[in-house]
Amino acid sequence: MIIFNKLTRNNILKILGLFLVFVMLQGCKAYKSPTNLEQAANVQEKGYVKVTMVNGDEYIYETIEFSGDTYYGVKMVNAEKVKTILVKEEVLKVEKRNKGGSGILGIVIGLGSLFMVFLMFS
Repeated sequence: MIIFNKLTRNNILKILGLFLVFVMLQGCKAYKSPTNLEQAANVQEKGYVKVTMVNGDEYIYETIEFSGDTYYGVKMVNAEKVKTILVKEEVLKVEKRNKGGSGILGIVIGLGSLFMVFLMFS
């Protein structure tokens, strides 16, 4: 019975360690250096844009569009294009997501986490 409890506890810890690795892989996102609304609106490549407001709020948009005298943050919600007005004076910084950097960062953190789990249980 003692051997069964010890075996079960070790298996549960290993499963929790692997779960931790998967959670860490999901949360890794790297962004390029900050830019402004004008430059973000002129970029034609696809990818997410993080907009940080002066009050500290952060919003993620698929693109930034400029129409007339107004900037819009655009994202898809329930297969519908939703535009949010962005007031230039309220925007602190705009960052484009770095797809390559996010992937490399995620792999490095994931491998490091796996190595730590291996060291913990060997």
